[in-house]
Amino acid sequence: MNFLITLSENDKRLIFALLLVFILVFVLIGYIGYLITRVMKWQGKKLDHVVADPVVTRVITDKKHFKRYARKKNWRLFFKQSYIAVIILVVGSLVLLFRDIFTHDWAYNVFDYNETGFGTILFIWDFSECFKIQSGSLLLNWPVLINSPHLEGVAWASYVFVFSLIIGGVWYLIALQALIARTIRMYQLCTSAFEKTLDGFNTNQQAATIAAAKYQDNNPKDTDNINV
Repeated sequence: MNFLITLSENDKRLIFALLLVFILVFVLIGYIGYLITRVMKWQGKKLDHVVADPVVTRVITDKKHFKRYARKKNWRLFFKQSYIAVIILVVGSLVLLFRDIFTHDWAYNVFDYNETGFGTILFIWDFSECFKIQSGSLLLNWPVLINSPHLEGVAWASYVFVFSLIIGGVWYLIALQALIARTIRMYQLCTSAFEKTLDGFNTNQQAATIAAAKYQDNNPKDTDNINV
């Protein structure tokens, strides 16, 4: 309580704003998790398109054969979806490597914000002086802006490398996520398509159905009269 009394109104407002941001971050994480789950279900369904025909036509009749076939199709889809991402990552890395070789500059800082790095085109703040304790009171300061976006000619290799890292990395991660989603779907289909189950089975109902079918076969005239 003494701690709160020593805070000024501006400090209390800043603490409230930080708590609000903290809560919003958790809410955002929850929505992102929900979105990822929905996307993975949609990605997993794509496995059905490549394995449906041999299963429906009973070319595949057991779990072992299905897993082997589905796994091959799954990895082929992964390679098809990810090879461009790998090319982008390799090209970006080669650009940075050749630049260092030709300039003999191995101290090139890719993430520097002053001159040579990708940070030159970003807003960057210094948070080191935001929180201070002085005379038993907590002093809160806004972060100081230490860099505004600007272009530097010598940072061109950093731009190419980081952009390729972002684009290729995100592309590859999406393809990897799809691979995992299809793998989960593969095991789900093993259970739903090939596992024997007695859910919904009733012996008396089956006997009644068989008896009714036999009666219709033995008494076709009575069936015709019922239909009329």
